[in-house]
Amino acid sequence: EEEEKKEDVKMEEEEETEPPKIELTEEEQKMWFKVPAVGASTDLTATALGQSFGGFSIPEKSEGFDEIRFEWQGEKESKAYLKKWVLEKKRNSRMDDLQPGQWFQDKVKEWQKLFAEWQAKLKTFKNSAAQKEKEASAKKRAEEKAKRENEGKDGDEEEEQEEEAQPVDVMLVDDVCDVGHGEPLFKDFAFEDWALLQLRYELYLLQVAFKKDVNDPDRPGVHENHFAFYYNKYFRKTLTPKHFNVNAVAEIPVLVKDTASWDPDEKVLTTTLEEDLESVTIFVKFAEESRRERQRRIDAGDETARLKFSPLAIQQPTPKPLGTPTVAAAKAWPASTGAKAWQANPAAKAWPQSTFRPAGAWGAAGGQWGAQRRW
Repeated sequence: EEEEKKEDVKMEEEEETEPPKIELTEEEQKMWFKVPAVGASTDLTATALGQSFGGFSIPEKSEGFDEIRFEWQGEKESKAYLKKWVLEKKRNSRMDDLQPGQWFQDKVKEWQKLFAEWQAKLKTFKNSAAQKEKEASAKKRAEEKAKRENEGKDGDEEEEQEEEAQPVDVMLVDDVCDVGHGEPLFKDFAFEDWALLQLRYELYLLQVAFKKDVNDPDRPGVHENHFAFYYNKYFRKTLTPKHFNVNAVAEIPVLVKDTASWDPDEKVLTTTLEEDLESVTIFVKFAEESRRERQRRIDAGDETARLKFSPLAIQQPTPKPLGTPTVAAAKAWPASTGAKAWQANPAAKAWPQSTFRPAGAWGAAGGQWGAQRRW
C-alpha cells in the first residue's frame, strides 16, 4: 500500500509539472520568421543589407538548380512575401550611398544666383531716394492719423482711401522685381520671409531631385524618418527645428504647406507643384501671400501669427573639401582649431574660400544678415 501511495504521489507530481500549452496570438500566427532581438548579431550588417536587398529574389530552375523545394509556402506566396518585404524595406530604409546628381547641382547654383539678385534688388530699392521719401511721408500720415484719433477727431475718409495703396494681386505679377514704379514684390520681406522663401525652394528641390537620383518607382519620395538625413546629404546643412521655432523636424514642412507636405499614407515628402517649373518666382509669390496673411492676423490682434526664427534659419552649406588633405595640413589644422586660426593657417589653402561660400550664395547681396560671415 505504501508503494502504491508513493506511485500515486509521483504520478500527481508528474501531472503537475507538465509544461503549459502555448497559444499564439493572431499576429504571431502570421509570422514566418523570428524577429531578431535589438542588438542581436545578424547575417548581414545594416550597411551591407541596405546596399543589396533591392536585388533579392526567389531562386528559379532557370538559374541552374536541379530542384527547388518550398517547405513553408508555395512559390507564388514566397515571391509575393519577398516582394512585399523589399517594397517596405525600400520605403523605410535610407540610402547612405546616394549622391546628389548634376541636375540638382545646376539648380542649386541657379537658385543661389537668383536669391542674391533679389536681395540686391531689395537693398537698392530701400536705399533709393524715392523710397525714403515715400516712407517718410507714410510715417508722417500715420502720426497725424494717430493724433486725430487721440483727439477724437474723424479724418477725411476719401483722403485716407486715396492714401492707402491697393496691394497688387500676387499671382498676376509678371515681374517680381518690379510690380510698378520699380517696386519689388518682396519689398516688405523680413528675415523670416527670406528664410521661408529659401525653405520652400529647398523642400521642393529635395523631393524632385531625390526621385530623379533614385530613379525607382518603389521609392516615391523622402521618408519622414530620413528627412533630416537627406536634407543634409543634398544641401550639406543641418535641419534644426528650433531654428524655425518648432519642436520636430517633421513639423518644418508645415511652415510652407503651400509648397510641401507629408503624404498621409506613404509618409513621404510631396509637392503639388510640377517637377519642371517654368519659373521659380512662384515661391516669391507664395512667400508674399503668406506674409500678407500673417500681417492681417497680427493687425487683428493675433500675436501667434508673428514668426520668431533664429538667425541660423538661413545657413551656408558645410564646406566640401576639394581633395584629401596632406599629413602636414592635417597636423597644422587640428579638429579643435577655430575659424580664425583656420583663416590664418597656410594649410587652409587646400580649402579655398570659394568652396565655403559658393558664388551667389546668401550674403553676396549684403543686407543686414548677409553682411555677417558665418563659418
